[in-house]
Amino acid sequence: MENKKNYKILILDDEEILLKNFREYLSDYNIETFSDPEEALNSLKISKYDIIIVDFKMPKMNGFEFLMEAKKIEGYQYSILLTAFADKKLLEDMINNNIINKVIEKPISMNELEKIIEEAILYCKERQERENHIEIIKNNYKNLKEELKFNPGDIIGLNKSLRFIYEDIKSIANINANVLLYGETGTGKELIAKAIHEMSPRRDYPFIKVNITAIPDTLFESELFGYKKGAFSNAYTDKPGKIELADKGTLFLDEIGDMNISLQAKLLRVIQEKEVERLGSTKTTKVDFRLIVATNKNIEDLVKNNKFREDLFYRINEFPITLPPLRERIEDIEDLIYYFTKKFCEELNIKQVEISQEAIDRLKKYSWPGNVRELENAIKRVIISHGRDGKILASHFHFIFPDLAAQRDFSLDSAIEIIKDNILNKKIDLDNVEELIIKSILRQFNDSVSEAVEKTGISKNRFYKFKS
Repeated sequence: MENKKNYKILILDDEEILLKNFREYLSDYNIETFSDPEEALNSLKISKYDIIIVDFKMPKMNGFEFLMEAKKIEGYQYSILLTAFADKKLLEDMINNNIINKVIEKPISMNELEKIIEEAILYCKERQERENHIEIIKNNYKNLKEELKFNPGDIIGLNKSLRFIYEDIKSIANINANVLLYGETGTGKELIAKAIHEMSPRRDYPFIKVNITAIPDTLFESELFGYKKGAFSNAYTDKPGKIELADKGTLFLDEIGDMNISLQAKLLRVIQEKEVERLGSTKTTKVDFRLIVATNKNIEDLVKNNKFREDLFYRINEFPITLPPLRERIEDIEDLIYYFTKKFCEELNIKQVEISQEAIDRLKKYSWPGNVRELENAIKRVIISHGRDGKILASHFHFIFPDLAAQRDFSLDSAIEIIKDNILNKKIDLDNVEELIIKSILRQFNDSVSEAVEKTGISKNRFYKFKS
């Protein structure tokens, strides 16, 4: 059981008798009581509280107004409103805007209040654990940034399972050797290439990326080597190629295994001679670049099958680095989940959401054939669909887990059939369906909104809308 004294609780009510009852009944908790809203706000400015319990109807300032002011100074994590009556629309707005977490109707049952305080403490504890975890990740990467002298950006795991990759990056960054990055699609080969560039003496010069699979063979030569005006029908001006643009910097060729073998000889010559000749020109230009290439294919097998030049392979393979798939980096998955959740909540302007432990456990057991990129896309999809509900559940990843999808489809089909039959038999009104379902769910959890939200993923304001 969490120590009750570890969490500060502010109670504001204009009834002194009720405040006395709070102090007596909740003596095991770390509480401070106020009858004057202004005094309570001044206390919030000096010392933050975890939980606020506030009465709605007070003479100087009502509970809504007080919580709005408290929210501005970020004075609390969880709020409980006590009310005998309130504007329903206003109440919904306050819940939707995360001003209120819980509403208790007067007269107050102290037993019920204590249960809700325990829920609030659990909420604060879990929130603090998440914030601590994210802070640890931030500090790890801050330390790495100082140690590496570059920003590791999205490379989650450099301080854990990718430590050996980090050692390789340090070893090769200042040596002008060609690097071959092996790894499945989505393992972060481009991020590692950028890391090598940022740690090298070439960091102040361009990092030029060429995705070989994204350029048609007919255009590839002109894109890579450039062309002179008049070299072909649409060549209206001289244009430098990607190789020239990478002068003094780094040239990153992604998916080198897909390069047309007829172009491989020309690339080999550039690597050997460090000079490039534009299409339509007889003049060569000296270039000085660091070459990093990446592939998800076995280049040695391509060489054996005459699909890749052996001499080119030896040129690009001066320092090979193999990136592990995500299924071999299980210890990094939870960090990646938190990282992407925070990232997409900020991008979509959504309040930071919780990820249930069940969801995390399921995601850690998944094989992730698409690696980090697949995980990133999955988190983004779920945040877009369910981020505003406040909590991400395992069931939200039904598009990954067939068993959850089957349960979801079966439940939905069954529910639709039952509702349809009842409407046809005029046993229920269509307009009342949502209310009936929400109330049924609440009964299932003994009117505990927090538990209903936890199990269903439905936003709490919809439960409060129909809570009797």
